[in-house]
Amino acid sequence: MPFDLAQEPWLSVGLAAVAGPVLLFAGGRRDPLGYLTLYFFLFGFGPVVSYLTGGTIYSGTNPQLIGRAALGLLLAFAGVAGAGLLVRQRRDVADPMRRPAERRLPLVPAVLAALALYGLGVLAWGGGAFLSGTKLDRVAVAGPLHYDYLLLQMCACALYFVAYETSTGRFAYRLNLAVYIAYCLATGERDFIFVLFALVLHRELVRGGRRLPRPVLWGAALLFGATALFGLRGGGQASVLNQGSVLFVDTWVMTHVPSAEPFQHGLSYLHALLNLVPGQPQEPLSQWLVDRYAPGSSSGYGFSLTGEAYLNFGLLGIPVLFALLTLVHRWLANRIDRAPVYAYGSLLFTVAWMYGFRGESASLLKTCLYGAVFYGVIRLVSVRVTPEAAPRAEEEPACAWS
Repeated sequence: MPFDLAQEPWLSVGLAAVAGPVLLFAGGRRDPLGYLTLYFFLFGFGPVVSYLTGGTIYSGTNPQLIGRAALGLLLAFAGVAGAGLLVRQRRDVADPMRRPAERRLPLVPAVLAALALYGLGVLAWGGGAFLSGTKLDRVAVAGPLHYDYLLLQMCACALYFVAYETSTGRFAYRLNLAVYIAYCLATGERDFIFVLFALVLHRELVRGGRRLPRPVLWGAALLFGATALFGLRGGGQASVLNQGSVLFVDTWVMTHVPSAEPFQHGLSYLHALLNLVPGQPQEPLSQWLVDRYAPGSSSGYGFSLTGEAYLNFGLLGIPVLFALLTLVHRWLANRIDRAPVYAYGSLLFTVAWMYGFRGESASLLKTCLYGAVFYGVIRLVSVRVTPEAAPRAEEEPACAWS
């Protein structure tokens, strides 16, 4: 009888667990990709391990296809590890804040302050209504601009290296970050966890030296916060290993495709591109799933990048997609000390990838495109700095996380 890896989920778990340490060994302990794989492992393989050890898993998960879904996740890790080893992380990345500024961006503190004031206004208006009810109830209290505000905050928080070039920018960034975290806690959103983890990864990348990797400690703290927040937002008894619905989505898609519907052969990616064009809205895959799994339901199940890759090209599409995403991440991270736009883009893409892992390509592309427009507007209103006026490196603080 031929060996079938899809029938050996524990083997997939074990092989995928090696990806992070291998990347950290090859690229150094500051390689952000190595720590990102740990995040993907938790949200991807956590439910698999929970099931195999007798724990709870997301309702609706097809147990008969957990082995095949684990194989799909393993292929995603293979794509990340393969591309990450092919294009190594630079070990000599300098701190962008030590680089003399060529242009000042006066809109940065203004935008950060405006977002902070808006968040404070919503929190003050909602008041005690944010202390009770489900997540959907609290989102309704936040108003119709809730998700637009969260998207803008992702873009604004990616301005970290740019904002810290001036004392006004540092104050505005810290204030906005604090308001953003408070807003997410009030509305039951976990987006700020992705932002904080991405910030830690990038600060560690440019620190230098050989210390205990702080992302491990920060990741543990953020994981505890994510688990607690999941319980507070109506998830019941949350398990560290049972975060998100990636396993549910993947097993359902593998049950439905190609037996009930054929592979889409890239159609969802085309729709994701069309969705960026004004006036051309496309049905999100999360709604596609609801319409087929629970028609008429008001619940949302999200989606997954692995599930979307399988929906289009089967198992072979998964490593290709994740290898491409890894190459984009590497290209940005290896250039963060060359120009502010790379530092901004690397932070934003890291957050978008973490967020999109449990979503779909449309949300990832939307975040990146809107983020590019956001930065472009800010960059458009800029002032060139003469060499005499540029601050010396020692005049700027090392970072906010020291």
